[in-house]
Amino acid sequence: MGILDVFFPRRCLGCGRIGQYFCLVCRQKIRKVGVNEAICPVCEKPAIDGATHPRCRTRYSLDGLTSFFHYDGIIRKGVKALKYRHIFDVANEFVSLISRASLIQVPQPRSGQGMILVPIPLHVSRFKERGFNQAEVLGRLVSGRLQIPMRTDTLCRIKKTFPQVEMKKREDRLRNMEAVFAITRTVSLQGAGAIVFDDVFTTGATMRSAANVLKRHGATYVWAVTMAR
Repeated sequence: MGILDVFFPRRCLGCGRIGQYFCLVCRQKIRKVGVNEAICPVCEKPAIDGATHPRCRTRYSLDGLTSFFHYDGIIRKGVKALKYRHIFDVANEFVSLISRASLIQVPQPRSGQGMILVPIPLHVSRFKERGFNQAEVLGRLVSGRLQIPMRTDTLCRIKKTFPQVEMKKREDRLRNMEAVFAITRTVSLQGAGAIVFDDVFTTGATMRSAANVLKRHGATYVWAVTMAR
C-alpha cells in the first residue's frame, strides 16, 4: 500500500466500498460479451466468433471484432473514470477483469505473419487538452496480456472530429469519421496483421476508418478489439 492509498483510498466505482475500483460484489454484476453475442463489425448483426460476414466484407474492411464487456454499469463508470477523471490506476484493475477465455477469442497471428496492436489515436489538439490517450493506456496492458507488441507510431489522426458519443444519428457518426486517419511515413505494414484497439465500440465507424487506412498501406489482416460495446 502506498502513501496515496492511505490518504486517498481506492473506492469501488459501483458501490463506494474502500479497497478496489471494482469490488468483488460489483464484479459479479459485470456483463461479459458472450461467444453467442459476437457481432459483425460492419452490419452489427450476430456473427460467428465476431468475424465479418462474407456479404459485408470488402478489400479494406475489418476482418472481425472482439469486445470483452457490455458498456453499462460499473464498466461504463470505469471507462469514464479513466477518460474524464484521469484516474489512471483504474486501467490495471480494468484490464485484469478480462478473463483468459475472453482473450482466447482474439485471433492469433497467422503462420509466418507478424501482428501488432495499434491503439486508436487522438487528434494532437485533443491529446494536448487531455494529456493522454485512454486507448493507449489500456492498449499497452492488453497487448501485454495478448503478448503482441503495441505500436503508437503507426496511425495518426489528421482530422479533428466531434466526439462520437455526442452524435445520435448513425449517418452523422459515419460521416464524422471519413478521412480521419493516416499512416506515418516511417511505417511499413506490407504483409502484416494488426489489431486496432479502442475503449468502446459504438457504431464501429472509428474502427472501420482505421482498418481502411491500415489495409490500403499493406496490412493483410485487421481485427478490432475493444474493452466494451
